[in-house]
Amino acid sequence: MMSSNEFQEWAEKLNLSKEAVTEIQRIRQSPPSRRVGGGKHNVSGRYSSKKMGLTIQFESHKVELPTIYMLEFNDNVLEYYDQPPQIKIYYYQSKTNKRMAYMKTADFFVIEKDKAYWIECKTEEELIKKSQKNPERYLRDNSQWVFAPGKTYAEEFNLDFIIRSSSEINWNLQRNLEFLEDYIIKDFIPNDSQITRIKEAIQSAPGLYLNELILSSENQFSADEVYALIAKNIIYIDLYNDLITEPEHVKVYINKEQYKGFSIIEKTSRDKKKSHTIELKSGNDILWGDTTWTILNFDYLSNLVFLYSKNENKNVELPKDLFESYISEGYICGINSYDPSETDEVKKMISQASVKDLEAANKKYEIINKYLKGEEIELTVTERTLRNWVKKYEDAKELHGNGFVGLLPQTKKRGNRNSKLPQDTSELMNRIITDSYETIKLKSAKQVYRELLVKCEEFNIDIPSYQTFCNAINNRSKYEVEKERKGKRASYKYEEIYTELEFTTPKHGERIFEIAHIDHTELDIELKINGNESKRPWLTLMIDAFSRRVLAFYLTFEEPSYRSCMMVIRECVKRYSRLPNYIVVDGGKEFSSVYFESLLALYSVHKKQRPAAKAKFGHVVERLFGITNELFIHNLKGNTQITKNVRQVTKSVNPKNHAVWTFEKLNERLDLWINNVYDNKENPSLNQTPKEAFEESIMMSGNRPQTYIPYDETFILMTLPAPEVKTRKVHPGQGIKLNYSYYWCEQFRNPKIEKTKIEVKYDPFNLGITYAFINNEWVKCISEQYKYLNGKTEKQIKLIAEEIKQKNKLYSKNNTVTAKMIARYIIESEEIEEKLTVENNEKSQTLKTELKVIENVKVSNKDFDSLEMNNRDDEDELEIFGELV
Repeated sequence: MMSSNEFQEWAEKLNLSKEAVTEIQRIRQSPPSRRVGGGKHNVSGRYSSKKMGLTIQFESHKVELPTIYMLEFNDNVLEYYDQPPQIKIYYYQSKTNKRMAYMKTADFFVIEKDKAYWIECKTEEELIKKSQKNPERYLRDNSQWVFAPGKTYAEEFNLDFIIRSSSEINWNLQRNLEFLEDYIIKDFIPNDSQITRIKEAIQSAPGLYLNELILSSENQFSADEVYALIAKNIIYIDLYNDLITEPEHVKVYINKEQYKGFSIIEKTSRDKKKSHTIELKSGNDILWGDTTWTILNFDYLSNLVFLYSKNENKNVELPKDLFESYISEGYICGINSYDPSETDEVKKMISQASVKDLEAANKKYEIINKYLKGEEIELTVTERTLRNWVKKYEDAKELHGNGFVGLLPQTKKRGNRNSKLPQDTSELMNRIITDSYETIKLKSAKQVYRELLVKCEEFNIDIPSYQTFCNAINNRSKYEVEKERKGKRASYKYEEIYTELEFTTPKHGERIFEIAHIDHTELDIELKINGNESKRPWLTLMIDAFSRRVLAFYLTFEEPSYRSCMMVIRECVKRYSRLPNYIVVDGGKEFSSVYFESLLALYSVHKKQRPAAKAKFGHVVERLFGITNELFIHNLKGNTQITKNVRQVTKSVNPKNHAVWTFEKLNERLDLWINNVYDNKENPSLNQTPKEAFEESIMMSGNRPQTYIPYDETFILMTLPAPEVKTRKVHPGQGIKLNYSYYWCEQFRNPKIEKTKIEVKYDPFNLGITYAFINNEWVKCISEQYKYLNGKTEKQIKLIAEEIKQKNKLYSKNNTVTAKMIARYIIESEEIEEKLTVENNEKSQTLKTELKVIENVKVSNKDFDSLEMNNRDDEDELEIFGELV
């Protein structure tokens, strides 16, 4: 990015007005005006730009992402910004000529060395529709799309507004840039001796193919060195027309000038040669000598080619071997033939004929051809039939210009295929299906049919059968019916496959570590934790889309969060010392966290987000989840398959009562299953195992050592997640409390730090340490449990930490239950106290009344003393009982 002084120099060089400079500065200093999201079929994401030093949003990876690549690797582009601030544009309605205004957000604003402009990216189909709907805004000018209101706004500042159509994208160049990206943005240049060897290999055979160059290296240089020289323009291939991922078709030259020279020679020699490319297809024309012939048919059984010349009005049959020898010797060559698909019914008639029809026509033609030539034939049919064949042949030649089609059997349609249902009945039935069956009430077909019977009787029209009614429902679009009855998500499985009309980029990439998917699933098994407690674990996977190899996995009891994402990335780097160029995720909030996106941006990893509720966009990882459960988890004791039918679950079959697997054991077996079983199991879509595909791709696409990420303390610190509450209070003499344990470091002795809240991070793989942000640096803190964890390997600590964390949660949960029980007991005790107090008061009042009665009747002293002692005993008993309560 330009500094303030560099920007001022650039503006002065272009002689921009004060208003234009102010407008551009506003764009440069403003954040993106909105956060983009994908549409129904769009994959949105973030591109980590090295040129800009920040992430650039794209709303579609088929239109906007290619534009980003062109801007990122164009040396003339100094800066570019996504979703610049809104601009107010005006236009006149074509019908009313009324001046209208609205706020517009362009996709990008670009600053080049000699100009600046806004960019709006659209598909060609979308631009055509918009030009028809709003011709005053979108129009074509000399084969270039123009957004008139935007261009008018930009001209006020002596700037420009450009429309970038999908039809302008060179997909060969796009795919080559993606393949070479690691070599373009990373500093990786071979030493002089390697460069010399590569150039000598090319110079000895200019125009040799790329795969020949790589395989002929004899360990003197690697594929990485070759790709690096191509990326740095030290050696040359045609990036605009050749695909580097098809090395068997890519020619390599010393430089661009050598490429141009050989291209001119090749083009000249090619023009001198006649085209011998001929397709054995009915209706195609060939040039045999000076005569034009039409291919009538090619009979695979007899290996004969049947030709017809309209000029000479004759037919010829040639054996295929002889026909091909005439082509190779130059006697027969292809010409710009007339395409029957654009004419009459000839092609339609031949294409609709079955194999048996063509065989019958060929036999008829052989007989007729000999008959017309006057040759002797052995008839297997009557003369009348033969005359009938000849007449059909001549009529077809006159009518269609080709007699062969007249010999095709004419199959007559039998029976009346039209509906015999009265129109009134049909209309009523369709209306009832729409209004009553296709609703969210989910009425059964039988119930709706009863409603139809009532309506038919009411309007006195014929009643259709129940089978006819059901056929009418089944003939409707299954997708539309499910959508109306159960909603979009339920109907998604019946949605038509989204197809691209032109090839752009392979959806699974062209090499390993180009695209990877990350997703989570809750495994169908109960794991034993402590005593009778059990819980289902969550599995997070990162899978390479090209080879289908599992790059990393992370098992935890915690529900999906950005912490799981960070850990699976950490596992990938630990195993392969690199990360994919693109990571594909769904719309989960854990994938949009600041920590996760910052980590990707730091290591130049781009993020793609699948459309919401479109599982087919992530079928690579979704399919693996299904395979893992079906082939591994469902064969273990304690699996939860039966819980899908809750009514069938009893105590004797409840998976919680049969949980025997522990977290540590399952993690160990899952690791072995992924690496030893799945990795060596042939994938039907690849016709090879993930391991074979991975190793084969590495050999041809290179190891790319410049992308390696060291698995050191710096990387580990970057992948450490924060707890849900990101700060903790420093307790004097104890430190910070995290994950049910206290952590301590010497900096906590500082009185200024005590009793303050500081930001913390923890290591899910090692609960023995955590990190605190003190005085602008991360400081390691030691746990009070460190003595139990010290000396363990990272894998052991990871497993121990996960179980400790889950057991602590259960302990905390049990404490909460106990506290509730104590509180409930106290409340019940207070209620009892109130009852006892009332009873005590009533009894005391009764005693006082009795005393008064005794006094009034003047009982004897002896009786009185006895009564007084009894009263005191009663009062003492009440007092003691009250104290007990």
